[in-house]
Amino acid sequence: MTTTERIIQYATLQQGPFQKKDLAAWLNGGNASSSASLQKQLERLVASGKLCKVDWGTYQLNTVIKPRLFLTLKPETIEMGSYLKQRYPLVDFCIWDAASVIPFMLHVPNIKMTVVDVERLLEQSFPDAIREKYPSVMVLPNPTLEEFIKFGSTKDCIVLHTLTTESPLETFEGLPVPQAEKMLVDIVLNPEFDFLRGSELSHIYREAFADYDISSNRLLRYARRHGCEEEIKRIIDRIKTRNDD
Repeated sequence: MTTTERIIQYATLQQGPFQKKDLAAWLNGGNASSSASLQKQLERLVASGKLCKVDWGTYQLNTVIKPRLFLTLKPETIEMGSYLKQRYPLVDFCIWDAASVIPFMLHVPNIKMTVVDVERLLEQSFPDAIREKYPSVMVLPNPTLEEFIKFGSTKDCIVLHTLTTESPLETFEGLPVPQAEKMLVDIVLNPEFDFLRGSELSHIYREAFADYDISSNRLLRYARRHGCEEEIKRIIDRIKTRNDD
């Protein structure tokens, strides 16, 4: 993620005005650029209309322009991700809370599920490492729908999938998380989200596109790598048709 993207992420998470010094402190944890460089990037973002200058050294997201959707992690998920990152510092993976979809749903279910994608070479050792740390939690590597219904649908669980190369990722608290477009494709693909099929899935897409800046190109490019581009296109076409009515 570029520094400019991280600035927008920070502005989105603040949900209001923020000071340059606080932004700099947040960025410095990720080896951000110099103060002069940061000022130039803030000025460019103001000039492009993505940020507004509220006062001297104070900015906020331009509410007229749709913000990017950034996934955040629960404290216990941050703990798990930090454990995995420390144990496998060179491994590509991402982690997120399935409850991230709840704000876009018609009905509010009780979702207690963590999703982890990991590169293919570590598919065997990652589940064992998670079970070692969390022995009481159900871990399901690449489950079928039947396996998920039988073992994971009624309890807390961690679901693992293969991380596709060049997956759209970003970071939260130093941990790799999916970009919104990856999440939107994964809830169509992954069997643990089968309960969203039908009107609920369309509603999630409609709400996400209405409130946030979702890149259709990034969405369809990732979907194409998973062979579900046409299905994603149909969902997008349905919500556009309904919005035009």
